[in-house]
Amino acid sequence: MSFIFQHSDLRDLYEKVVAGERLSDADALRLFESKDINAVGAIADFARARKVGNRASYILNRYINYSNYCILSCQFCSFARKKRDADGFELSIEQIVQKAREALALGITELHIVGGLHPSLPFSYYVDFLKALKALDPRLQLKCFTAIEILHLAWLAKKSVEQTLIELKAAGLESLTGGGAEIFRKEVRSQIARGKESAEEYLDVHRTWHRLGGRS
Repeated sequence: MSFIFQHSDLRDLYEKVVAGERLSDADALRLFESKDINAVGAIADFARARKVGNRASYILNRYINYSNYCILSCQFCSFARKKRDADGFELSIEQIVQKAREALALGITELHIVGGLHPSLPFSYYVDFLKALKALDPRLQLKCFTAIEILHLAWLAKKSVEQTLIELKAAGLESLTGGGAEIFRKEVRSQIARGKESAEEYLDVHRTWHRLGGRS
């Protein structure tokens, strides 16, 4: 046994993992609340090594912002711009496709596409750029939109979140990004990100997406 666990209160969990036993919800909570970072890391590393050895994988992706115009004004955000700002921008669908062409030439396999909550771009813009990217190369993995963007698109389209996701998925969306979670505690979130979705709304978007077979 590793010396890390000789005096660790997580020793029993390490022994369960070594024995191949499944950890319970209570076990997971203990790991989450533990301040013994070395022990938590050692348990995770043991489980990883047994499952995949020393193999590691990675994705070559390109990060594309279609626009930085946003109707919100989150206190911590240095990205968002208003229409009056000189450094605001929005990309045409052809400009997005051109960036994808450049990415493909470099061996990129995934596009990570997000933007602000644009005040006037129609829902069709988002559907059409997904379709255009898939038409360019069906092998491109399209990881696009945060939960708040999905809620914004649903509002634009006057559709339910589920129907919005169904249509985006049909157009080529393969996974949602995890952005926008920030801090879920209501008292903090309401101060730093006034107007953004609640923690429950954020989670509901992802639950709906997972139920439809999507990944995030």
